[in-house]
Amino acid sequence: MHRPVLAGVRATSAALALTALLATGARADGGPASPRQSTDPGRPAATSPTKGARYFAGQDGRYTVGGSWLRRADPTDAGVQNDWQADGSAEGWTTVAVPDVWNAGDNSAASQAGGVVWYRRALRLPAVPSGRKGGRWVLRFERVSVRGTVWVNGTQVADHRGAYEPFEVTIPAEAVGKDRRVNLVVRTDNRRVLSDFPPAATQKDGTPGGGWWNDGGIPREVGLRYADQFDLSSVQLTPDVECRTCSGTLRARVTVTNVTGGTRKGELLVRVAGREERIGGFRLKAGESRELVGRLTIPKPKLWSPTRPTLYVADARVDLTAGDREGQQVARYRARTGFRSVRVVDGRLQLNGKDVNLRGSGVHEMDVQHGSALTDAGQDELLRQARELGGLVIRGHYPFHPRILEEADRRGLLVWSEIPVYQVRQSQLGKRRVRDDALGQWRSMIATNAHHPSIFTWSAGNELTTNPGEPIARYFRSARRVKDRMDPTRPMAYARQHGTAYGCVAAYAPIQLLGLNDYFGWYGAPGTVLADPANLGPWLDALHACHKRQALMITETGAEANHDGPVTDAGTYAYQAAYAAYHYAVYRSRPWLSGALWWGLREFRVRPNWSGGNPFPLSPWHAKGLLDLNGFKKPAWHVLHDEFGAVDQLAPAPTTPVQLPPSPPGPGNNAGTGEEAADGAAPPGDGAATPGA
Repeated sequence: MHRPVLAGVRATSAALALTALLATGARADGGPASPRQSTDPGRPAATSPTKGARYFAGQDGRYTVGGSWLRRADPTDAGVQNDWQADGSAEGWTTVAVPDVWNAGDNSAASQAGGVVWYRRALRLPAVPSGRKGGRWVLRFERVSVRGTVWVNGTQVADHRGAYEPFEVTIPAEAVGKDRRVNLVVRTDNRRVLSDFPPAATQKDGTPGGGWWNDGGIPREVGLRYADQFDLSSVQLTPDVECRTCSGTLRARVTVTNVTGGTRKGELLVRVAGREERIGGFRLKAGESRELVGRLTIPKPKLWSPTRPTLYVADARVDLTAGDREGQQVARYRARTGFRSVRVVDGRLQLNGKDVNLRGSGVHEMDVQHGSALTDAGQDELLRQARELGGLVIRGHYPFHPRILEEADRRGLLVWSEIPVYQVRQSQLGKRRVRDDALGQWRSMIATNAHHPSIFTWSAGNELTTNPGEPIARYFRSARRVKDRMDPTRPMAYARQHGTAYGCVAAYAPIQLLGLNDYFGWYGAPGTVLADPANLGPWLDALHACHKRQALMITETGAEANHDGPVTDAGTYAYQAAYAAYHYAVYRSRPWLSGALWWGLREFRVRPNWSGGNPFPLSPWHAKGLLDLNGFKKPAWHVLHDEFGAVDQLAPAPTTPVQLPPSPPGPGNNAGTGEEAADGAAPPGDGAATPGA
C-alpha cells in the first residue's frame, strides 16, 4: 500500500548528534562492528544481485539485492536539495549490508525520535534471454521504516509510508541500458507522526515514545524479479477445511498485470496436492491489471496442526494463450500451505473442530545486536525459545517476517497476526485518510500472508481507547467487511485494554476473537480497581457476560523483574513468579477462556525513560520478559513452563475447581493508571499510549 506522505518534521539537535554517530561508525554501546567508511570517492562499481530469496513463497526467478550498500545520514534533511538521489560519488557514504537498522544499539532519545538516512546500491541487472525481452524488472521492499522514497537512475519511482508492510517498485524500461546498470537510491525517514502505525508520542517528561523502539533504515530484504509478459503482482492463497473429514478448499485471489507495451492474452491456473484448476482467461492491454478469483477442492487432505504440521506446495501460474509464445508459462508463484479449520463456535475458539485452551507469549522481532533486522539464526533462536517455553502461540504487534511465518508453519506454532494500529488516538481514526491507511495495511497483511496455516486470526489492532466511540466502531465495522470478503475462514480479532470504568462496549460487536490485556495488580494507582489483583476474576466474568458469542483470550499479562528480592516487592524475580502463578490459576478457573499469552517472551527496547511500573527500571528495556538480554531464564519462566506443560492446549479446558495461590500485593507507589497515561500530549479520552508496549 502506498500511503499519502505527510510533511516531514525538522531535524532536532539531538538528531544531529545521532547522525554524528552514523558518520563516524561509532556505536553508543560498543555494539557490533561499525560500518566501513568508503575510501573510494569515485563512482562505485555495479554488482549483481544474489540468485534466490530468503523465504520460499513468491514468484519464480527471484533475486536478493544484498551485498554492499552505501549509507549516509542526512541530519538537516538537505539530501534531496543537494541532489543525493543522482550524485554518483561515494564520498561521505559508509558501506553497510542490507537488511540494516541504522540505530541498532543506540538507546538515546535521538535514536527513538528518528531521522533521515539514505541508502544506495549500484546494481547490475541479470541478462534477460532474447526470447523473454519486453518485460519489466520489479523491486520488492519487505520493509522500510517509516517512509521510503525510491529513485532509479535519479528518477523517483516510489514514495511509500508505512513501517511494516511490503511494497513493490517497477524499474522503468528506459532506465535499463545496454550495460544493465541501474543506480538504486532509497531515502528512509523514521520520524513518526500522529497518523503513523504505531504513532508518534511524547511522554510527560518530554522524551519521545511511540510504543516499542523506533528502528530506522531497511530492516528487511530488498528483492528483485523479472516479470515476463505478465506479472503476478498479488497472490492470495487461502486454505480451509470445513470439518476434520471434509474436503479441503484452496481459495485463490490473484491480480495479474500486463507489463508489456501491447495487448496480451493469457489464462490463470492454480495447482495444489496434485489437482489443478483453471481460474480464468483474460485479455489485458499494456499496463492493465485484473483480479481473478476461484477455488480448488482437495479430497481428504492431511490436516495441519501443531502436533502434525502437514504442508503442501501450491502454485499459481499464467500461460500465454495467443501470439508467438502461445502455450508458454510466463509467470509462476509458489507457496507452502496447510489445511485446517479455525472457527469461533458458541464463544469458543476451535481448531480442526475442537475447542482449544492455548498458551503462548508475545514477541518482538528484534535482538540486542541487530535490532529488528534479525538474521536467520536470530529468527530461529526466537522461535526455539518460544517453543521451549511450551506454548503453541506467538503474538506480535505487526506482521512477522515471511521467513518467521514459514518456520512457524513448519514447526507447528500458531500465530496471532496483527497490524500495528497500536494506541492510535481516536481523533486520528476519525479521519478518513488515517482509517483508509489502516485498512490498507489490513488488506496487505491478509493478502500477503493468507497461505500460512499457522496464522489462526487477523487482529485489527491493540489498545485503542478504553471507551471507543464512533470513529473506532466505524473502523472495526469496515475491517470486518474487508476480512469477510478477503478471508472468511479466520476470525477477526482485537486486543483491548482493561477498561475497568466501562461495562459492555458496543464497538466490539464485529470482533469474533476478543483479546484481553490483563495487568491487574501491576499497573494502577493504589486504591483503584486495577491495582487490586483480586479484581481480575470478577472483571473476566463481567466481560464474559458481555461477549457470550465471542471467543475471549488473554493476549497480555506480565510484571517487570530485573533483580532479586522479596515476593512483596514489585520488580523482583520472586514477585514476577508469584504474579504469573496467580494470574494463570485465575485463567484456569475460567474454562471458557480460549487461551492466555504472557507479554513478553524476552526483554526488548521500548523507549527512553521506560519504567513499566518497575521501581528500579533499566531503561529502555522492557523487563516483563521471561528471558533477560543474555537469555537467562527468570524464575517466572519455570513457573510458566510447568503451567504450559500441564495444559492440553488442543482440547477444551477442564471444568474442575482450581485452588488459587496467593497473589503478590498490588502496586504500592505506582501513580499511573496503566491506561491512557503515557502520551502527555494527548487530550483526555483520546486513546493515548499506555505502558503495554
